[in-house]
Amino acid sequence: MNVCRASGIPTLHTARLMLRELRQSDAEAVFTIFSDPETVLYWGHDLLTDKSQAEEVVRTNLECIAAGNCYHWAIEHAATAEVIGTCTLFHIDVNNRRAELGYVLKRDFWRRGLMTEALIAVIEFSFDTLDLHRLEADTDPNNAASNALLEKFGFVREGFFRERWFVRGLWLDSDMWGLLKSEYCAGQDST
Repeated sequence: MNVCRASGIPTLHTARLMLRELRQSDAEAVFTIFSDPETVLYWGHDLLTDKSQAEEVVRTNLECIAAGNCYHWAIEHAATAEVIGTCTLFHIDVNNRRAELGYVLKRDFWRRGLMTEALIAVIEFSFDTLDLHRLEADTDPNNAASNALLEKFGFVREGFFRERWFVRGLWLDSDMWGLLKSEYCAGQDST
């Protein structure tokens, strides 16, 4: 993974992807991703129904970046420059050196190892560049693909919260996951 600091947050390069700072011009891609009911089935927010909502999502995330409160990357396919997902570090706690990880990938690109590739870059950035001690993730217990992905990286399911989110008229449960830098590094040394 190569890191290039071109703007407010670094651009991360992998073999097939470029993770770059989200731009207002990405609103159309954000709308496409977050308006697909299957893509956001396990997402803890309402489905986007209008492009203006995507513009607001992007604007809010850009404000978060500008304030230094999060890292929000657009995941761009290197071969086509198409934005195919997002990856975020948020709820950053500098004193305790931890952050929460969030990610979503456009359905057309599932099952190709792309999110694995993106998360390698973001996890390495989190532990190596930011020197975080811990990463956390919150998933829907029914999201088998996301939960398996976290397990692949060594995340441990640390908790279960009943009816934590009220989304689309339903109460949804949460699995809480954690990964310590020492565990991740030990797992990398053994591969």
